[in-house]
Amino acid sequence: MKKSILKVLTLTFMMCLAFSSCELLDDCKTCELVTTTNGVETARSPGLLSCGDELADRESYSESIGSVHTSYDCQ
Repeated sequence: MKKSILKVLTLTFMMCLAFSSCELLDDCKTCELVTTTNGVETARSPGLLSCGDELADRESYSESIGSVHTSYDCQ
């Protein structure tokens, strides 16, 4: 009887850990690469789902060459 209670408690604990790890996905956004020329949007890529370090990299990305500026718009 004690072994089955212990198994149930262990299984319940493991399930709680497994489902709580999904909270990491809350730190995700859809990012679109946006290009502007002289402040006017000239191109926008389809959105890509980004999470964690990749999201941080995309949010901080900014590149300018002459009057052409490219950055990610993450929402």
